[in-house]
Amino acid sequence: MECIDLIYLHNAVEGQIKDVSREDFMKKLESVFSFYEQKRKEGKIRFYGMATWECYRVPPDDPQYLSLNETITLAKKVGGENHGFRFIQLPFNMYLDQAFMIKNQDSNGQQTSILDATTKHNIGVFTSVPLMQGKLLAPGVMPEFDDLKPSIRALQFIRSTPGVLAPLVGHKSELHVNENLEVMKIPPMEQEQFSELIQKFTSKNNQSKTNT
Repeated sequence: MECIDLIYLHNAVEGQIKDVSREDFMKKLESVFSFYEQKRKEGKIRFYGMATWECYRVPPDDPQYLSLNETITLAKKVGGENHGFRFIQLPFNMYLDQAFMIKNQDSNGQQTSILDATTKHNIGVFTSVPLMQGKLLAPGVMPEFDDLKPSIRALQFIRSTPGVLAPLVGHKSELHVNENLEVMKIPPMEQEQFSELIQKFTSKNNQSKTNT
């Protein structure tokens, strides 16, 4: 392999912010981005990004919060306008829906979701834990639609979400691979259908909270 298409910095904020100041963390992040940019010049990597868990999904007052604008500014500082920071990875599914539902990123003075922000800045988003480690496959957990089996419903929801490139799915058997590939036989949901599903899902969650 002569060149890596995409390399991720894994859980940088989540793994370090409890032990270092934010100022020191940003210096470390700048150092890593500088290293990646040098490797891009050498033709070793094409793009880089951040594989995250909390930092792009939590509110701005959370210690683990990271602003996408701040991250891009850092990338431009070391790599110019043609920098290689072009992708992020974060958890997203019908349970961990913060990337779509929470408006925690600043966009020209307005708060927007991380998925809206990445779309604006042309940052690609891959999502993790689409099946919530199997928890979403239990009966009654997800709203039903299009007569799809639970695993396909979970993947169809994510791949239809505006701003998401694709979900990353773990496979432990050939059976799982073949089952998950069934989602490729149907087109992503239209925007109207997706919005209706979000409304249905939100209403169900609110009802569950009321009953608890």
